[in-house]
Amino acid sequence: MRILIAEDEMLERKAMRKFIKQHFSDIEVVGEAVNGRVAIEMTLELKPDLVLMDIKMPGINGIEAIEQILQKNPAIKFILVSAYDSFDYAKQAMQLGVKEYILKPSKKEETIQAILRVKDELEQDRKAVENQKQSKKIAKELFINKLMQFEASDEVQALQNNLFPSMHTGFFLVIVPFNQSESAILEEKMLSHKEYIWLDKLEEQQYSLLFISEKKITKADVLKLARELQLAIGDHVYIGAGKPYQALIDLSHSYSEAIKAATHLSKAKQKNYGFKVDKIRDDSTKTEQLLAEIEMGNDKSSVRLFMELTAHHTQDIHEELINLYYKIRKILEQRDIPVPELNYKQLTSKKNWMAFIKLCCINVKQHYQSQDKIERTKKYIQENFDQMISLEELAQMNELSATYFSNLFKESTGYTVIDYITNVRLNKAKQLLQDNQHSLKEISYMIGYNDPNYFSRVFKKYYALSPKQYQQAIIKM
Repeated sequence: MRILIAEDEMLERKAMRKFIKQHFSDIEVVGEAVNGRVAIEMTLELKPDLVLMDIKMPGINGIEAIEQILQKNPAIKFILVSAYDSFDYAKQAMQLGVKEYILKPSKKEETIQAILRVKDELEQDRKAVENQKQSKKIAKELFINKLMQFEASDEVQALQNNLFPSMHTGFFLVIVPFNQSESAILEEKMLSHKEYIWLDKLEEQQYSLLFISEKKITKADVLKLARELQLAIGDHVYIGAGKPYQALIDLSHSYSEAIKAATHLSKAKQKNYGFKVDKIRDDSTKTEQLLAEIEMGNDKSSVRLFMELTAHHTQDIHEELINLYYKIRKILEQRDIPVPELNYKQLTSKKNWMAFIKLCCINVKQHYQSQDKIERTKKYIQENFDQMISLEELAQMNELSATYFSNLFKESTGYTVIDYITNVRLNKAKQLLQDNQHSLKEISYMIGYNDPNYFSRVFKKYYALSPKQYQQAIIKM
């Protein structure tokens, strides 16, 4: 720990320096300040952890000095030293966050304990900062991993909001082949690019880099950075660039583009960096057909088209499959259909791919079947709201358990079954009240309530007016 002594009496300063040296082998006195102004200047230069601050000093006093020092460095701790037992000074010090206050002449044990308490507090602060750094590091690793696995879940959005709340644009670069020893070169080069926050992941000889910026980034900016990094590392590496995107959901697409570009560049060996030029393939129509079949939940035709699509490919199949995986995920996520819990790295064979496609089709069919059940239920309620309708009756009608159906209905409509039935009944009641052709008792029976008093209580709960008050308000209009 580093200590600065701020005391206008020379003998007091020397005595305190000697005292600290005698009792604390791991504490260094980095300087002595003769007044408050000098103390402010020396804290900026020497950056001590703790200042022993005398209150009564010429010019700027101890309290004023503490206030100015904390504005510039709020992490510094203070022990206030005074020959005056002044509650007012102690109160001012506490308002500034100073926890230790000792009187001159101080007792040896009191001074030791005060310094030890501050030392312990500093250690706790350091641990808290270290834990925070470690947590942030783990969160960043999780963020880039999920993007590289083509996930665009609420968790990924929450990570982005927490880590990069001001993100405007992001993009990926992929470097192949890459050696860990070259990281230092890259880090040094990136020191001149303060406009980017960057995250990295090294897998075997593939180095993936995610760049985040608070400003709009163009393709020209991406190419410029890729060239700078390639020149710094050397001609033995190839850097594939993904396009810059503003939407979080598209950052995985940038990663896919960067992989494809890096693979193409390393095979072609014509240049060392750049975007991949998309080629129009004969099977592009077949890919669209495959995606359309998956979107309709047709598993057999989807698998057949997949086998046809991959039958004659021997080169660049990895790139095509990554792109296909990304498109399938996007289709399902845009329709709020669950995506099977498999990332593209687990799809290591055609057998795995066929299983993945079948699961996607099953999820699509289940989604639309659920929607059909809900629409059928809503129609039934609209036609039979004047009758007794129970949750069990509706669940049985849909061949589902009451609990599962209740959860499904709430998830699809945002209402519980009871609330939905009540809304339908009360909307009909409002129409009948506006027509003013029936008594309240008749309206109650007409919308399915056998007890007019209960109908009135429910109506008032929803609209803060009784049926009669509502009707009178309508008539006055």
